Amino acid sequence: MKIFIVSRGYPSEKYKMNGIFEFDQAKALREAGNDVVFIAADIRSIRRWRKWGFEQTVVGGIPILAFNIPIGRLPCRIRHMFMRHSIKKLIRKAKKRFGSPDIVHAHFYHVGYVCGTIKDELQSPLVITEHSSKMATGIDEKTKRYASLAYARADGVICVSNSLAETLKNEFSVNSVCIPNIVDTSLFGMGAPNKTGFQFVSAGSLIGRKAHGVTIQAFAQAFANTDDVYLTIFGAGPERTNIERLIESLHLTNSIELAGLQSRKAMASKYAYSDCFVLCSRGETFGVAYIEALSCGLPVIATRCAGPEDFVSDENGILIDVDSITQAAEAMRHMVKYRQSYDRDRISKKIEQRFSVPFVSNK
Repeated sequence: MKIFIVSRGYPSEKYKMNGIFEFDQAKALREAGNDVVFIAADIRSIRRWRKWGFEQTVVGGIPILAFNIPIGRLPCRIRHMFMRHSIKKLIRKAKKRFGSPDIVHAHFYHVGYVCGTIKDELQSPLVITEHSSKMATGIDEKTKRYASLAYARADGVICVSNSLAETLKNEFSVNSVCIPNIVDTSLFGMGAPNKTGFQFVSAGSLIGRKAHGVTIQAFAQAFANTDDVYLTIFGAGPERTNIERLIESLHLTNSIELAGLQSRKAMASKYAYSDCFVLCSRGETFGVAYIEALSCGLPVIATRCAGPEDFVSDENGILIDVDSITQAAEAMRHMVKYRQSYDRDRISKKIEQRFSVPFVSNK
């Protein structure tokens, strides 16, 4: 099958997480024997420096055609206009070089909306995979309008969790197919945990929704007088300065490390000898970061924020309420005290059975 995947961008050396979920799917579909072309319309602001205009490259055997236009936070109507122009030209270029697709697969409602406005140009069935965080943290009027139009024009809608499927049913009357995001279980594999001390890890953009402040305050509450418990947080974002100030104010600079934006390989290496993953997120449509940690055999502390409920159980972790510093602290103390009660090998194998590349790409 020839598949055109349409995305908000693609991962690069500088912006490793840009379009990462879409590109993971592209790689998996290619490995499953499909002919995949990756199309990206990147309209992030001028602060996200990259080569502007048309770009064509090949990554991992997948041809990428991209338009990079620094639009930023202009009104939706203008952003959609530029996206429509870009995607239309990219589709034409891709058809000319690779032939017409059997299916066009757009990720996120705003990309799906734009693709829906040029269905005559696509001349192929349109499928949308939804995993926008807005569906988990509050659907405003603008999101409702554009998402409704996108789903109405699509020939099929996929969502990444059961909770999200329920949201799409209740809010948009859409019957979607639930297929989880793909996790590279060959990269995030089993390791050997610490013999001394205890290492927590976390990962997520340094933004309010990820609630790293809650994690840090809970860590302080649980281990204020402990010298051999540590926390490493991977990620970058606008909240870094505030988070640094919080760490300093709690006198935790020797215990908490902000590791910045790192490659998945570097993160997997750290996970391999860590003991527990913790992320007190306020909203997740799925939660790839949790799955990557579980794939390494790490038990996790997650919030009841829509996505994690699909895969976190007593066997592999603890679910807590959103914004509960007390519950997070209690969960951390529990992990340190009962670390031996979690079967890392069993945790890892169960994740591989549900979220590995062959399993998800077949679905």
